[in-house]
Amino acid sequence: MDLIFQKGSKESPKGHALLYFTNKDNPSEIWGTYIITLPIEVDIKKYMPPFLVNDNNAINSSDFNSFAFPPSPELIGTIENMQDLAELRDEDLIDGGSIDINDSANNMMKINEILSQYLNLYLNNNSKQIEERDEKDPEDTNVNSLMYEFMNVNDRMTELSKLLSKLLFAIENSQDSLISECEKDIESLATFYPMNHKINKIVEYTKIKNKSKIAELYFKRCLYLAKENYEKVEEYEKLIEQQEN
Repeated sequence: MDLIFQKGSKESPKGHALLYFTNKDNPSEIWGTYIITLPIEVDIKKYMPPFLVNDNNAINSSDFNSFAFPPSPELIGTIENMQDLAELRDEDLIDGGSIDINDSANNMMKINEILSQYLNLYLNNNSKQIEERDEKDPEDTNVNSLMYEFMNVNDRMTELSKLLSKLLFAIENSQDSLISECEKDIESLATFYPMNHKINKIVEYTKIKNKSKIAELYFKRCLYLAKENYEKVEEYEKLIEQQEN
Protein backbone atom coordinates (compact mmCIF):
# COMPACT_ATOMS: atom_id res chain seq x y z
CA MET A 1 0.00 0.00 0.00
CA ASP A 2 1.07 3.60 -0.56
CA LEU A 3 1.86 5.58 2.55
CA ILE A 4 -0.66 8.32 3.32
CA PHE A 5 1.15 11.48 4.40
CA GLN A 6 -1.04 13.90 6.35
CA LYS A 7 2.01 16.13 6.80
CA GLY A 8 5.14 15.93 4.69
CA SER A 9 5.38 14.05 1.39
CA LYS A 10 6.69 10.79 -0.02
CA GLU A 11 8.84 12.83 -2.43
CA SER A 12 10.89 14.28 0.44
CA PRO A 13 10.48 12.30 3.68
CA LYS A 14 12.27 13.81 6.67
CA GLY A 15 13.52 10.51 8.06
CA HIS A 16 11.37 10.72 11.18
CA ALA A 17 7.60 10.52 11.46
CA LEU A 18 4.65 10.19 13.77
CA LEU A 19 2.54 7.23 12.68
CA TYR A 20 -1.06 6.99 13.83
CA PHE A 21 -3.93 4.54 13.60
CA THR A 22 -7.64 4.75 14.34
CA ASN A 23 -9.36 2.24 16.60
CA LYS A 24 -11.66 0.28 14.28
CA ASP A 25 -14.23 0.04 17.07
CA ASN A 26 -13.98 3.74 17.94
CA PRO A 27 -12.71 5.85 14.98
CA SER A 28 -12.35 8.97 17.13
CA GLU A 29 -9.72 7.20 19.24
CA ILE A 30 -6.16 7.62 17.95
CA TRP A 31 -3.23 5.30 18.64
CA GLY A 32 0.31 6.06 17.58
CA THR A 33 4.03 5.35 17.50
CA TYR A 34 7.19 7.09 16.33
CA ILE A 35 9.35 5.88 13.45
CA ILE A 36 12.86 7.05 12.70
CA THR A 37 15.65 6.30 10.24
CA LEU A 38 19.12 6.91 11.62
CA PRO A 39 21.25 9.35 9.57
CA ILE A 40 24.43 7.45 10.53
CA GLU A 41 25.05 3.78 9.76
CA VAL A 42 25.97 1.82 12.87
CA ASP A 43 27.77 -1.51 13.21
CA ILE A 44 25.78 -2.74 16.18
CA LYS A 45 28.20 -5.62 16.84
CA LYS A 46 30.84 -3.12 17.98
CA TYR A 47 28.67 -2.32 20.98
CA MET A 48 27.82 -5.89 21.97
CA PRO A 49 29.77 -8.10 24.39
CA PRO A 50 31.90 -10.67 22.49
CA PHE A 51 29.91 -13.64 23.78
CA LEU A 52 26.72 -12.14 22.35
CA VAL A 53 28.35 -11.43 18.99
CA ASN A 54 29.52 -15.04 18.72
CA ASP A 55 26.03 -16.28 19.43
CA ASN A 56 24.38 -13.84 17.03
CA ASN A 57 26.32 -14.08 13.79
CA ALA A 58 23.11 -13.58 11.86
CA ILE A 59 22.67 -10.06 13.24
CA ASN A 60 22.48 -7.54 10.41
CA SER A 61 23.44 -3.97 11.33
CA SER A 62 21.01 -2.63 8.72
CA ASP A 63 18.18 -3.94 10.92
CA PHE A 64 19.08 -1.22 13.41
CA ASN A 65 19.18 1.67 10.92
CA SER A 66 15.49 2.32 11.45
CA PHE A 67 13.03 1.44 14.15
CA ALA A 68 9.64 2.22 15.65
CA PHE A 69 9.04 2.98 19.30
CA PRO A 70 6.90 1.97 20.96
CA PRO A 71 6.81 -1.22 18.83
CA SER A 72 3.04 -1.45 19.29
CA PRO A 73 0.76 1.62 19.10
CA GLU A 74 -0.05 3.51 22.29
CA LEU A 75 -3.21 5.50 22.96
CA ILE A 76 -2.65 9.14 21.97
CA GLY A 77 -6.11 10.65 22.22
CA THR A 78 -7.40 12.69 19.29
CA ILE A 79 -6.14 13.35 15.78
CA GLU A 80 -5.69 16.99 16.78
CA ASN A 81 -3.11 15.86 19.36
CA MET A 82 -1.07 14.14 16.65
CA GLN A 83 -1.38 17.06 14.25
CA ASP A 84 -0.27 19.56 16.89
CA LEU A 85 2.66 17.36 17.90
CA ALA A 86 3.76 16.88 14.28
CA GLU A 87 3.59 20.63 13.69
CA LEU A 88 5.44 21.48 16.89
CA ARG A 89 8.27 19.02 16.21
CA ASP A 90 8.29 19.40 12.41
CA GLU A 91 7.62 15.69 11.88
CA ASP A 92 6.15 13.79 8.97
CA LEU A 93 2.66 12.59 9.90
CA ILE A 94 1.47 9.28 8.43
CA ASP A 95 -2.01 7.77 8.53
CA GLY A 96 -1.64 4.01 9.07
CA GLY A 97 -5.36 3.25 8.76
CA SER A 98 -7.53 1.41 11.27
CA ILE A 99 -6.45 -1.38 13.63
CA ASP A 100 -7.82 -3.81 16.18
CA ILE A 101 -6.20 -2.44 19.33
CA ASN A 102 -6.36 -5.89 20.95
CA ASP A 103 -4.31 -7.57 18.20
CA SER A 104 -0.80 -6.52 19.25
CA ALA A 105 1.02 -9.02 17.02
CA ASN A 106 -0.73 -7.86 13.87
CA ASN A 107 -0.29 -4.20 14.83
CA MET A 108 3.46 -4.66 15.30
CA MET A 109 3.65 -6.36 11.91
CA LYS A 110 1.76 -3.49 10.30
CA ILE A 111 4.11 -0.93 11.90
CA ASN A 112 7.14 -2.83 10.59
CA GLU A 113 5.68 -2.90 7.07
CA ILE A 114 5.09 0.86 7.14
CA LEU A 115 8.55 1.42 8.63
CA SER A 116 10.11 -0.58 5.79
CA GLN A 117 8.24 1.46 3.18
CA TYR A 118 9.19 4.72 4.87
CA LEU A 119 12.86 3.70 5.03
CA ASN A 120 12.86 2.87 1.31
CA LEU A 121 11.32 6.24 0.45
CA TYR A 122 13.90 8.02 2.59
CA LEU A 123 16.86 6.12 1.13
CA ASN A 124 15.66 6.58 -2.45
CA ASN A 125 15.16 10.30 -1.96
CA ASN A 126 18.55 10.61 -0.26
CA SER A 127 20.37 8.79 -3.05
CA LYS A 128 18.73 10.99 -5.69
CA GLN A 129 19.83 14.16 -3.90
CA ILE A 130 23.37 12.82 -3.54
CA GLU A 131 23.50 11.90 -7.24
CA GLU A 132 22.25 15.35 -8.23
CA ARG A 133 24.92 17.02 -6.12
CA ASP A 134 27.66 14.69 -7.38
CA GLU A 135 26.77 15.49 -11.00
CA LYS A 136 27.56 19.16 -10.43
CA ASP A 137 31.00 20.68 -10.92
CA PRO A 138 32.98 20.23 -7.66
CA GLU A 139 33.72 23.96 -7.74
CA ASP A 140 30.02 24.61 -7.26
CA THR A 141 29.98 22.89 -3.88
CA ASN A 142 30.56 25.09 -0.86
CA VAL A 143 30.39 25.04 2.88
CA ASN A 144 26.93 26.61 2.74
CA SER A 145 25.41 23.36 1.45
CA LEU A 146 26.31 21.65 4.71
CA MET A 147 24.66 24.48 6.63
CA TYR A 148 21.53 24.28 4.44
CA GLU A 149 21.23 20.56 5.11
CA PHE A 150 20.76 21.07 8.83
CA MET A 151 18.36 24.02 8.55
CA ASN A 152 14.67 23.58 9.27
CA VAL A 153 11.94 24.76 6.89
CA ASN A 154 11.67 28.27 8.34
CA ASP A 155 15.44 28.81 8.36
CA ARG A 156 15.74 27.75 4.71
CA MET A 157 12.99 30.16 3.70
CA THR A 158 14.71 32.97 5.61
CA GLU A 159 18.00 32.12 3.90
CA LEU A 160 16.30 32.06 0.49
CA SER A 161 14.82 35.51 1.17
CA LYS A 162 18.26 36.88 2.06
CA LEU A 163 19.87 35.41 -1.05
CA LEU A 164 17.12 36.81 -3.31
CA SER A 165 17.57 40.28 -1.79
CA LYS A 166 21.30 39.97 -2.33
CA LEU A 167 20.74 38.84 -5.93
CA LEU A 168 18.40 41.76 -6.62
CA PHE A 169 20.98 44.19 -5.23
CA ALA A 170 23.69 42.65 -7.42
CA ILE A 171 21.50 42.89 -10.52
CA GLU A 172 20.54 46.51 -9.87
CA ASN A 173 24.21 47.42 -9.43
CA SER A 174 25.49 45.28 -12.33
CA GLN A 175 27.82 43.27 -10.09
CA ASP A 176 28.33 40.19 -12.25
CA SER A 177 30.57 38.30 -9.82
CA LEU A 178 28.07 38.78 -6.99
CA ILE A 179 25.21 37.71 -9.27
CA SER A 180 27.08 34.49 -10.08
CA GLU A 181 27.82 33.87 -6.40
CA CYS A 182 24.16 34.38 -5.42
CA GLU A 183 22.91 32.09 -8.16
CA LYS A 184 25.28 29.32 -7.04
CA ASP A 185 24.16 29.66 -3.43
CA ILE A 186 20.48 29.63 -4.41
CA GLU A 187 21.08 26.61 -6.65
CA SER A 188 22.73 24.83 -3.72
CA LEU A 189 19.85 25.73 -1.41
CA ALA A 190 17.28 24.67 -4.03
CA THR A 191 18.49 21.05 -3.90
CA PHE A 192 16.79 20.81 -0.51
CA TYR A 193 13.40 21.74 -2.02
CA PRO A 194 11.18 19.48 -4.15
CA MET A 195 10.86 20.61 -7.79
CA ASN A 196 7.25 21.72 -7.28
CA HIS A 197 8.47 24.59 -5.06
CA LYS A 198 9.71 26.24 -8.31
CA ILE A 199 12.75 28.03 -6.90
CA ASN A 200 13.93 28.45 -10.51
CA LYS A 201 10.85 30.56 -11.27
CA ILE A 202 11.57 32.87 -8.33
CA VAL A 203 15.11 33.44 -9.62
CA GLU A 204 13.94 33.78 -13.21
CA TYR A 205 11.49 36.59 -12.43
CA THR A 206 13.85 38.26 -9.96
CA LYS A 207 16.30 38.73 -12.84
CA ILE A 208 13.71 40.24 -15.19
CA LYS A 209 13.18 43.96 -14.89
CA ASN A 210 9.66 44.98 -13.81
CA LYS A 211 8.77 41.38 -12.91
CA SER A 212 9.55 41.57 -9.20
CA LYS A 213 5.82 41.29 -8.40
CA ILE A 214 5.65 37.84 -10.00
CA ALA A 215 8.88 36.81 -8.26
CA GLU A 216 7.32 37.83 -4.95
CA LEU A 217 4.18 35.80 -5.68
CA TYR A 218 6.27 32.71 -6.50
CA PHE A 219 8.24 33.21 -3.29
CA LYS A 220 5.07 33.39 -1.17
CA ARG A 221 3.69 30.34 -2.98
CA CYS A 222 6.90 28.51 -2.07
CA LEU A 223 6.63 29.68 1.53
CA TYR A 224 3.09 28.39 1.97
CA LEU A 225 3.92 25.16 0.14
CA ALA A 226 6.80 24.58 2.56
CA LYS A 227 4.37 25.19 5.44
CA GLU A 228 1.82 22.87 3.77
CA ASN A 229 -0.85 25.57 3.75
CA TYR A 230 -2.41 24.37 0.49
CA GLU A 231 -5.32 26.80 0.63
CA LYS A 232 -2.84 29.69 0.45
CA VAL A 233 -0.82 27.89 -2.23
CA GLU A 234 -3.92 27.71 -4.43
CA GLU A 235 -4.62 31.39 -3.78
CA TYR A 236 -1.15 32.44 -4.93
CA GLU A 237 -1.22 30.11 -7.94
CA LYS A 238 -4.31 31.99 -9.15
CA LEU A 239 -2.56 35.34 -8.60
CA ILE A 240 0.49 34.10 -10.51
CA GLU A 241 -1.70 32.93 -13.38
CA GLN A 242 -3.32 36.37 -13.57
CA GLN A 243 0.07 38.11 -13.65
CA GLU A 244 1.62 35.76 -16.22
CA ASN A 245 -1.32 35.91 -18.64
